[in-house]
Amino acid sequence: MSAVLPARPRTSGLGRGGALLAALDIGTSKIACLIAARGPRGELALLGRGLQSADGLEAGEVVDLEAAEAAIRAVLQEAEEQAGQMVETVVASVGAGRPRSILLEVERPLGGRAVDETDIEAALERARAEVAGRGLTVLHRIALESRVDGGRPVEDPRGLEGERLAILVHLVAAEPEPLQTVLRCLERCHLDVRGLVAAPYAAGMGCLHEDERARGCLLVDIGAHATQIAHFAGGRLAHVDRIEMGGERITHDVAWGLQTSRREAERLKNLYGAVVWRTCDDHVRIALGQHGDSPSPAAGEIPRTRLTTIVRARVEEIFEALAARLRERGDILRARPPRSIVLTGGAAQLEGMDELAQETFGLPARIGRPRRLLAELREDEDPSLSATMGALALQLEEEPGALLPDGRRGVGDRLGRLRAWLRRNF
Repeated sequence: MSAVLPARPRTSGLGRGGALLAALDIGTSKIACLIAARGPRGELALLGRGLQSADGLEAGEVVDLEAAEAAIRAVLQEAEEQAGQMVETVVASVGAGRPRSILLEVERPLGGRAVDETDIEAALERARAEVAGRGLTVLHRIALESRVDGGRPVEDPRGLEGERLAILVHLVAAEPEPLQTVLRCLERCHLDVRGLVAAPYAAGMGCLHEDERARGCLLVDIGAHATQIAHFAGGRLAHVDRIEMGGERITHDVAWGLQTSRREAERLKNLYGAVVWRTCDDHVRIALGQHGDSPSPAAGEIPRTRLTTIVRARVEEIFEALAARLRERGDILRARPPRSIVLTGGAAQLEGMDELAQETFGLPARIGRPRRLLAELREDEDPSLSATMGALALQLEEEPGALLPDGRRGVGDRLGRLRAWLRRNF
């Protein structure tokens, strides 16, 4: 278990003024933090970043509160030391509670008058209450389309007159207990949580371009223990899902197939892993360390062909499982089909992943890296930072209420909104 760091004292610095923005990504194998300053014209400057292994977490959920708290404190301290500032308020990207999509159509009588913001909010709240009645916590509420008196679907029904409003609502919901534990862990680190964002949603906001979200794009975030997806259509989040397979399975199979240690398998995967056959040249040899976790001289060599064969087989298995899950959700994708695929996450860095995805799904594919909202980010920035960047980018939205776990809008006090959300869901 990691040693617990000293308590982080509070500060009255930039954290409350809004100029300092901080984002956490509580992932399946790592915890990342970005701290940025927002200038007078909305520009961002990166002040600090931190990255730590996700001790005390398993599949994004807290299994050891003290170890998870220590890991979060460590990543905050790393980023804060670089920034020279201490943060109080964060937006956190989470996979805890296994977020899933629920579609509901909610109707509201109008009595011949025009639709206004109150009608939309009432419909969204009714959808949230129905899902909460099933014992789930709602992270996001998104109105996908609306109809007045059965007419053509529209994105914004405000101002339309009629007798009845129907809204198709997409709700991202999760199991409440794991979310509550994450919140408790963040509170123990003396953090005010401005919002929780479902990890695949954050990753999409962190690496997709606006035109991709508008045309229709499937974001595939391949983490260590899970692969999460977010489908965007018409500029809105239309579906999220996950399969319990990720980069750790590739590492396990490399270790087993080459009869080496997990540490050595991870090294080989990161340095030489590929899924395209052009890397398969038996004349290219890779030094293989001895079995065991202690550093040692190379114990032999293997052809890179052998490593590629193992890695490709596991990635094909992940893609096939993902394709099967998408076929199960065929009604959603048929109504709003994706036009492209973007891969992100740590395993997306394997050579040829975009080519294999295009071959498997029959759609144009690319590797998604954090969008260049910050001048300090490089063109080759680590895809595993996409969710952290998304949680940071969402704080640039005009309506901060969109960041709240239940997606409420137009309410003043942030902490009051969070307390209200906690009372409704926990």
